Amino acid sequence: MKISDIETARAVIAHEAVDCFLGNEESPAPQPSHLVSGTGGVFWGKSGESWPTTAAGQPLMPWLQVVCAEIKGAGGPFHRRQTICFFLNPEFHGAEAVSDHNVGDFVVREYLRDDRLEPLRMPADAKSYDFRAVKWRKHSDYPSISKYDELFDDTVYSALCDDERLEFVNRSGIKIGGWPTPIQSSQQYPGAFDLQIDMTENYSYGDSGIGYLSANDGKWYLMFDCC
Repeated sequence: MKISDIETARAVIAHEAVDCFLGNEESPAPQPSHLVSGTGGVFWGKSGESWPTTAAGQPLMPWLQVVCAEIKGAGGPFHRRQTICFFLNPEFHGAEAVSDHNVGDFVVREYLRDDRLEPLRMPADAKSYDFRAVKWRKHSDYPSISKYDELFDDTVYSALCDDERLEFVNRSGIKIGGWPTPIQSSQQYPGAFDLQIDMTENYSYGDSGIGYLSANDGKWYLMFDCC
């Protein structure tokens, strides 16, 4: 039997709250001399490391740099790390990719707390991307209302979908933890991915695409979905 009482429906959604860390891109600004989370600009690495490239030698785009100390309480691959840097081929059109450390369409570099890091030297032919600091904030996160299509009756479901002041929000954007934001696929549960990267000012995958990233056995796995 479907739920036909809107207050009961609201209680069901409220019960599914989980924490997430949302990364907000700020306006373009000069890149600071200390290590911070951000998109674009120059990412950091160990002395002597080269800027990652595609197999054809094209410099990768600095997609997202996560400074883990800025995210108090983040677990999974962000626990006991100093920094994780995600680089992407700006011409990438595939649906999935597995990370490499130096060469490929998708490169991820993880650094421990004791690693000594410095800004990487960008190749002369690398495209410049505006640096935007990313500021992290903890929020409560909820499933998309679409998750309840079969659980709530039509009247209750429509009322919740149309409620612009509904406080039970599935948060989109750059997000660690929480409920993954669905596009065409069904609602995934918390823990299905470690990070999602929605459209950034420097990169958009297709029409409103989102990249879902998960770490396993020393590799990062990337899957895109879009409208």
